[in-house]
Order: sequence, then structure tokens, then C-alpha cells
Amino acid sequence: MLRIDINLVYIIINILILYFLLKKFLIKPLDNILAQRQAKVDGMLNHASATETEAMQLKEKYENQIAAVQSESDRIVEQAKKDAQFERDKILDQANGQAKDILTKARETVTLEHEKAMREMETEVAGLALTAAQKILGDRSGAESDQLLYDQFLDKAGDSDDTDLN
Repeated sequence: MLRIDINLVYIIINILILYFLLKKFLIKPLDNILAQRQAKVDGMLNHASATETEAMQLKEKYENQIAAVQSESDRIVEQAKKDAQFERDKILDQANGQAKDILTKARETVTLEHEKAMREMETEVAGLALTAAQKILGDRSGAESDQLLYDQFLDKAGDSDDTDLN
């Protein structure tokens, strides 16, 4: 038959007791610590994932805002260019109008000065002709003879604007 040594039974019992004691006092607390650490790591991973998702959403939001601001900036610059071109055209039109007015007034002034000079020359020539006629005729002068001499002079010299002064 088989004989079992009593020492062997004590060894097996001691091993079983040691196993249960180690399991209760060492393995269970280690399992709890490992479970807590795993939960902590899982929480950190979840938090990191949520933070990454939030960061991506913020990035997309800011990129959209930057695009909108850039678009608005481009629109404002384009509008400013249009406004500046309009003002430029308006100022040029005003300047051209003023230049035309000045030119027209200058032409009118030149025409008036020319007509005035012609009238003054006519008067001066008539006066000179009258003086010359008086010298030729001597003392014989009177309103009637002056008018006669003046009419004769104009007939010979011709009127500058071809109109009768009578």
C-alpha cells in the first residue's frame, strides 16, 4: 500500500494555509491597487481623448473664424478700393468741370477784352481822325462838320464789325 508520510501532509497543509494567507493579505490588496491604477489610467485616457476632441473642435472653430475674418477683411479692402476709385472719379470730374469753367471764363474774358480793345481803338482812331481833320480844316469845326468828317472817315476806313453806328 501506499504510505503517506505525515510530513508530506503537513507540508501540503502549510502550503494551502500559506496560499490562502498570501491570497487574502497580499494578492487581494495587490489586485485592488492594480485595479485602482487601471481605473486611473483609463480615466486619464478618457480625459485625454475628451481634451483632444475638444481641442480639435476649438481648432476647427478658430479656423472657421479666421476664414470668416479673412473674407470680411478682403470684402472691406475691396469696398475701400471701390470707394477710393469713386472718390477719385468724383474729384477728377469736379476738377475737369472747374477747368472747363475756368477755360470758358477765360475765353469770354479774352473775347470781351478784344471787343473792348477794338472799341477803344475805334474811339482813338476816330479821335485822331477828328484831330487830323481839325488841323486840316483849321478852326472850322462844329458838331455838324465833326459828324460829317467822322462819317466820311468811317466810310473810307470801314467799320470793324460791319455795322452802322448811326
